[in-house]
Amino acid sequence: MKTQTIRGRLLASSTICGAAFLALSTTHAVAADAAAGEVSEVVVTGSRIPQPNLTSVSPIQVVTDQEIKLQGKTDVIDLINNLPQNFQNAAVDFSGTSNPLSSPGGVSTADLRGLGPQRTLVLVDGRRLGIGDANTGNPNPAPDLNQIPAALVDRVEVLTGGASATYGSDAVAGVVNFVMKHNFQGVQIDGQVGMAQHSQNNEQGIQGLERAGGITVPKGDVWDGRSRDLSILVGTNGADDRMNITAYLAYHKQDPVSQSTRDYSACQIRVRSGTTPFCNGSPNSNQFFQATGSGPGIDNVTGFAVVGRQFIDYAVAPTTVSPPLLFNSNPFQYLQHDDERYSAGFFSHYELSKNLDLYGEFSYMNDRSTTAVAPSGLFQGSGPSPNGGFLVNCNNPLLSAQQANTLCSAAEIASGANVDLIYGRRNIEGGPRASTYEHENYRAVVGARGDVPDFDGWKYDAYAQYYYTTLFQSNENYLSNRRIQNALQVVNVGGTPTCVAKVNGSDPGCIPYNIFTEGGVTADQVAYLNSTGTSYGKISETIVEATLTGELGRYGIKSPWADDGVGVSVGIQDRRQTYNYQPDANELSNDLSGFGGAGTIVNASLGVTEGYGEFRAPIVQHQPFFDELTLDGGYRYSHYSNDVTADTYKIGLQWAPVQDIKFRASFNRAIRAPNILELFNPQSVTNQSEVSVDPCAPTPTGPATATLAQCMNTGVTAAQYGNGGSTNHIIQCPSGQCAVLNGGNTKLTPERANTYSVGFTVRPSFLEGFIGSVDYFSIKLDNTISKIPLAFTLNQCLTTGNPVFCSGVVRNPSGLLFGTSVVGGGYINGTAVNIGAGEFDGVDLQATYNMPLSKIGLDETLGSLQFNFIGSALMKATTTPTPGAHTYDCAGLYGATCQTVNPKWRHTLRASWQAPWDLLLSAQWRYIGKTTLDSNSSDPTLTNGAHDTFDGTLRAVSYLDLAGIWKVNKALSIRAGVNNVFDKDPQILNSAIVGTGLPNAYPTYDFLGRAMFVGFTANF
Repeated sequence: MKTQTIRGRLLASSTICGAAFLALSTTHAVAADAAAGEVSEVVVTGSRIPQPNLTSVSPIQVVTDQEIKLQGKTDVIDLINNLPQNFQNAAVDFSGTSNPLSSPGGVSTADLRGLGPQRTLVLVDGRRLGIGDANTGNPNPAPDLNQIPAALVDRVEVLTGGASATYGSDAVAGVVNFVMKHNFQGVQIDGQVGMAQHSQNNEQGIQGLERAGGITVPKGDVWDGRSRDLSILVGTNGADDRMNITAYLAYHKQDPVSQSTRDYSACQIRVRSGTTPFCNGSPNSNQFFQATGSGPGIDNVTGFAVVGRQFIDYAVAPTTVSPPLLFNSNPFQYLQHDDERYSAGFFSHYELSKNLDLYGEFSYMNDRSTTAVAPSGLFQGSGPSPNGGFLVNCNNPLLSAQQANTLCSAAEIASGANVDLIYGRRNIEGGPRASTYEHENYRAVVGARGDVPDFDGWKYDAYAQYYYTTLFQSNENYLSNRRIQNALQVVNVGGTPTCVAKVNGSDPGCIPYNIFTEGGVTADQVAYLNSTGTSYGKISETIVEATLTGELGRYGIKSPWADDGVGVSVGIQDRRQTYNYQPDANELSNDLSGFGGAGTIVNASLGVTEGYGEFRAPIVQHQPFFDELTLDGGYRYSHYSNDVTADTYKIGLQWAPVQDIKFRASFNRAIRAPNILELFNPQSVTNQSEVSVDPCAPTPTGPATATLAQCMNTGVTAAQYGNGGSTNHIIQCPSGQCAVLNGGNTKLTPERANTYSVGFTVRPSFLEGFIGSVDYFSIKLDNTISKIPLAFTLNQCLTTGNPVFCSGVVRNPSGLLFGTSVVGGGYINGTAVNIGAGEFDGVDLQATYNMPLSKIGLDETLGSLQFNFIGSALMKATTTPTPGAHTYDCAGLYGATCQTVNPKWRHTLRASWQAPWDLLLSAQWRYIGKTTLDSNSSDPTLTNGAHDTFDGTLRAVSYLDLAGIWKVNKALSIRAGVNNVFDKDPQILNSAIVGTGLPNAYPTYDFLGRAMFVGFTANF
């Protein structure tokens, strides 16, 4: 399902529990503990009714504290991303390896089934976690997983499938519930250090590619990406163990890693004729042409002269020109962001009586993340003229005679007329752009729970939760578009080149910008042009909820064939959210050159009041062929403050003919209500790489691929198109980034999803220690809130001329498809609408087997083996962009339209040996199946008519991870591990496909190489 893309800058053993029905485990539990016996009543994720065993009608995975330690993950997003059910889509998801060109950043998001982070509900101890980032450049706001300190997680419960009847909006793809450590007693200190190591031996690396002499090829071994983590957990009991307070403090530090340090990412890869990769670069470096299309073609500055460009890529580009004709941005960009984080909080409760247990929680986080990208400059299409150009007066004394005569007529020189230039010139004198994100959030919960007095079998839980997060973002070392324009309007005053703005007093500090002479830019010119943009945002969410649960069997309400009575739960919830985001004047006016578009202000609120009910009715228990037959159901009514209402419901059935096997089926109607940004975010234009090539403009490898007639459908004139090649005056989208119009829509209604699951779990008595499950799932979405895929809009307009689609392609007066303002044009419409549909089908398989070595005849003192397997097969991932449009299927595909990697099969398999000497040794196999390029398919929506051999197939990848934990004594355990033992590189691809800014590869794969860690846990 396509989601709206993020606003971007211009380039320049207790292992994962195998049994799907396991829902809870204690801090020390493993899957074997669950297999050994039943536990008392617990609340399973996906239901509010306490249940007498560990079964669930919906598939659930549990990731335990020990699995977190074995994986060496100190950012929980890295743990979630290893699950086969979770996807990483660089266009919409965030993590420590997010695209550095994304304007928002500094957060991490979960994306179950690849349906977008806004369709995955995140809970902490069963309560909703608020949105983590206020930046309006991210149209898919979602909870920030950085708020969850990994060392404080007791377990993670992952429910895949709809759960809106239980939790409300957003639980479409599933739920991730972080259960924290409560009721701790004592002192625990946990620390870990990590490091990445990589050997430069990528068989596809840039060593053998055509490239300019200025491209440095990394060689040998590199050690980098260091991480340091430390946490302290303190807990104590009181009042005869009726009271507990558990407090924590955690610290995380992660060093940045540059793309220049890896042999697969040191330059931007492009592919010629679908077969030959080469090092390319950004034309926003030393290139300009007249915006009107008249005069000379594409030119550059060499020495003091304007000369034409006579090259197609780095292979033949001169290396002595400064700035270079093509700019290699990759060395400035991060593979892994810099990050420093402090977390603190407490959990407490005081049981005054069985009728009143008071509880409270508080958490705090301060996270500061920095990323860098290539230097700012003059970016093509971002100038203040209606054509997106910069105006240069023809009598500018900084122009040489040759330059003036090339650009202007004699009359224009004499009159001082302006020439409108689409200019790309990299600020090589000023260093990289940098963005700093500081997120600070607070979460507080106060509540009471207990037995309802005088009502046997009834319990209550009522709480109030307040969530507040702030963002301060600083975008530094940009050039000011306004000042650039002032500095290009220069006249001769007493033999001294002087800004017109200084002469007329509108800008007394203006210093002329001498970009017309190679080496002519000085430090004082850059200092004048330099500008910083800042923004501040805040989000608050208040939740008040009360729930009653009852055991109706106490009143005789139960089936005559069952031992247990009917369980019910009813409740109400009121949720209010406010959203405020305020960019400064520089960002609002789109003054930052290369920022990718103007910032937008949002100051809005949204609320919802909900009532819900749920039942669990055992129909038959402990009868022949019916060891268990249980019916579950639930309903929720939601009324939003914008007068939108929604109904969600669920029904489920479990049947166990014998104890060894249980069949289950469920149906959930889920919704996702439009969020504040989707409703109220003002429209803005930004450049991003979902559409990276304008088919009506020449490319470095050839003429325009679309015909004149097709291009005229999109608004191109015959004069602009010319012959499609040498006389074509439409410049290609720079840096592989055409523009999109983003914005909200107050008429949006909730999207709907029908989710189905059918499966079974087995725990055979003849194979003690084995638990397995197989579940088919289907998620059918309609009325989805999304944009029409940009490539679909453009292709439909080109090939059909349908005004429905062609009205969404808005070129600027020069025919360009890249702009930075709504008024100026140059974009494809990507605003939110209720229009799409999709279906996502597959099968999840899970298994755990615990085997004492004595079973195979070895001495029992040698310990036991444990195997944990999780696999997910993707059978269907269809999208119908508009009603009546062709439906395309992305299962097994990757590419620009399918957005991310969609393998038909992924799995993890962990094998562990619980050895003598209190030693646990473990190996994990991570497998990602192959995918093929979407545009190579025969699907009429996906194909572009050309076959790309180089990018045709993303090969299957297997990773091996090794880890061990040694319990030295009762107080101390030590752990160490190596992930990606064989240092496998990601397969390199055309950067125009994966997205400009990424390291020629998708974040689905390991970026840094071999990752090592060592840590300890000390208890006092």
